[in-house]
Amino acid sequence: MANNYDRIFKENIEPLLLHLLKKLLGLSPPKLVPIDAKMQATQEAEMDNIRRVVHDDVNLDYGLQIEFHVSDEDLRKRNFLHYALFHQITALPLRQIVIYGGMGLGTQIKKNYLSLSGLEFQFEVIVLKNIPKEVFLNSAIPEEVILAILCDFGQDAPDVVIRQILSSLNKILKGSFRVKKYQKQLLILSRLRKMEIIVKTQVEAMTIHYDIETDGLYLQGIEQGREEGIELEKQEFIQTLWSLQEFSLEKMAMMVKSPVEKVNEVIVSLLQAEGLNEVEALAVVEQYKAKFD
Repeated sequence: MANNYDRIFKENIEPLLLHLLKKLLGLSPPKLVPIDAKMQATQEAEMDNIRRVVHDDVNLDYGLQIEFHVSDEDLRKRNFLHYALFHQITALPLRQIVIYGGMGLGTQIKKNYLSLSGLEFQFEVIVLKNIPKEVFLNSAIPEEVILAILCDFGQDAPDVVIRQILSSLNKILKGSFRVKKYQKQLLILSRLRKMEIIVKTQVEAMTIHYDIETDGLYLQGIEQGREEGIELEKQEFIQTLWSLQEFSLEKMAMMVKSPVEKVNEVIVSLLQAEGLNEVEALAVVEQYKAKFD
């Protein structure tokens, strides 16, 4: 089950990254770019969701790693290994942020300080259940809205909060059949709080059908809207494949059934959204291509 939660975070990290940094840490990086080299020495040391924070003064640059965890585990040795590997390869410092979405006390994962002879190491831990649900519930970004299920409900009953989440999703997506994706993600996340039955019940009550094949809006949708939805899903799939940094552009094109030129276009647009200009974005893509030549 942990893999399912991790998959949701990996799928949603691109639209979430800058918003999470600002809302949870008050951090507004001037520019984020992907790290070219794959930081992997062993399976245990694989580093996900890592970016380089770029400044006009290169001496201010650093690495930024954000990870989502639902298991209450001591990450000090693991993160220390990540830091050491990253610094060895890039000579940059690494800021590590762990987002804990579990419902337990988090006694182990909150252990974020390591003191050894001649060395001190620390990373940041954010516990979602201590964050007011309104931080995400009132967002216009569906990837943020569903995180409200893991936050502090305050005095509100679970069924009330879930109705609010579903209403926000429906308002943002305006009846688009893309709502299925976020319904599924919400359902998976709700298992962390043992609210799966409540979510299913509320989905049915609001006629936002969990099964897309029975969704009246989907069945009655015009062909143009359907094609636009399929195209948007392809773009999201390309973004997910790019975040993995494991497939050539040709392989991505084959997987999404689109021309290589289209894959290249989506990735360049994504990099520009992260702060690069067109020339810089094209250079990053060319450098990435070279890894598979």
